[in-house]
Amino acid sequence: MRLALPSRADERTKRRSKIPEWIAAASSGDVDAQLALAWEYARGDAVDPDFVTAWNWFDRAASSGQENGVLHRARFLQLRGVPEGLRELRKLALKGNWNAQFWLGTHYQSQHGRLSQLRAAVWYGRSFKSGNLGGKLAKLAQLRRIAHQPFRTLFAAKVIFEAVSTFLQMFRQDQQIETHEVLMYRLKSRTR
Repeated sequence: MRLALPSRADERTKRRSKIPEWIAAASSGDVDAQLALAWEYARGDAVDPDFVTAWNWFDRAASSGQENGVLHRARFLQLRGVPEGLRELRKLALKGNWNAQFWLGTHYQSQHGRLSQLRAAVWYGRSFKSGNLGGKLAKLAQLRRIAHQPFRTLFAAKVIFEAVSTFLQMFRQDQQIETHEVLMYRLKSRTR
C-alpha cells in the first residue's frame, strides 16, 4: 500500500477555504491574520496575486505597532526592490531582531562583489547571536562560498574549524577541537 502525500492543489484548496476566516480575524485587528492574508495575496498561491491588496494588509499589520507587522512589511518592500524596505529591515536588525538580520543576510548574499558577500556573513552571524541557529549555518555556508574565491588557505581552514565547532555545539558534544590540532592534521595530510 502506498501512502499519498497531500498535493499542492489540496494545500491550495485548504488555504483558500481559510481566507474568509482570515479576513474576519484581520478586519478585527488580528496581526497574524493580516500577515497571512498579505502573504497569500503577495505570493498568489491560494488567490490571484494582487500586490495592492497585499500592501494594504501589510500596511494595516505594520500600523498596529507590532514589530512583526513592521518586519513583514519591510520584507515585502525589500523583495519588491523598494529601498524603504531595506532601510526598515536595517532599523529592525540594529534593534536585535534576528529575522531582520537573517533577511539582510539573504539580501546581501544575492548581491555581487566581495563586500556584499562579507556583509551577508556578518548579518548571518548577528542573526545567530540574537538566537537564530540557522543564522550560524548560513554564515558558515556564506564564508565557505567566500573561501572558494581567491584567498583560500588560512581562511578556508578557519571556516572548516568553525563549521566543525558549530556542529559539535549543535549536538551538545562536550568535545572541543583545538585549532592547532586541526591545522596540524591538515599540514600532515599535505606532506604525504
